[in-house]
Amino acid sequence: MKAESRQAMLQTITSGKKELKRNRDLFNSEIYAAEYVKQANIDMSIYEAVLPASALLKWDDELHNLIIVVLAGQLWVNEQQAAGVNDVIVAPAGQNTSLRIDGEQSVHALLMIRRAAGRLKEVLIRNQNQCPWIPDVEDGHVHLYLKNVLTPEEIGGCLMCLDYPAGHVTEWHDHDFTHAAYIVDGVFLNETQFDKQACYYGPGSFICGPKAQIMRHGATPEQNCHCWFFTDQRFGLHYLDAKAVSHIKAD
Repeated sequence: MKAESRQAMLQTITSGKKELKRNRDLFNSEIYAAEYVKQANIDMSIYEAVLPASALLKWDDELHNLIIVVLAGQLWVNEQQAAGVNDVIVAPAGQNTSLRIDGEQSVHALLMIRRAAGRLKEVLIRNQNQCPWIPDVEDGHVHLYLKNVLTPEEIGGCLMCLDYPAGHVTEWHDHDFTHAAYIVDGVFLNETQFDKQACYYGPGSFICGPKAQIMRHGATPEQNCHCWFFTDQRFGLHYLDAKAVSHIKAD
């Protein structure tokens, strides 16, 4: 599938895609293009889409996987297996995959297109409810829980579910990868070195972070915050000491 035909297909099926709302303190127009996440050296694009009821879609790209996170609705994969809410589908590069949307209602989904890390032998369908919560410990205490839904060995980066406990905000840190979070519920607090104060995002928001951006984030006190978390590489982070943070914020 050529890039033009892939883009045409996406334009057809994403009529309900939300426009990216940039916060100029957070996002740099040289880093982000029209997609939710796009860096010049990153082969990863993420869309929020509405797939029309009864539509039949086909994926046969030679180089890229199509990864679908189902937020609402149901579809049939290769006319054999049903996938619904909280299911993640990987339509692999180099294979023909059909996706038929249920006739009763449209499907609300997140779509990620990225170059395949290797050759998957068949379509992968995984439900995040079957993945265990793993505590992530910071300074001797748990600061969030995560689920590894898709791994770097499978897709080249990570697709995770994150659960930020109510009222907890991480220490200042940076990542050596590009990432994006889609907020499912709760209110997500995010602050970068460019912000004068923390910014808050509710359900349906995308928060994008380029490689090496200094940030901290968490949940407001009212309730936990859950999100889908996408990365272009293996997950890892680096915490900064107070002196380094003070210097960065001052600049």
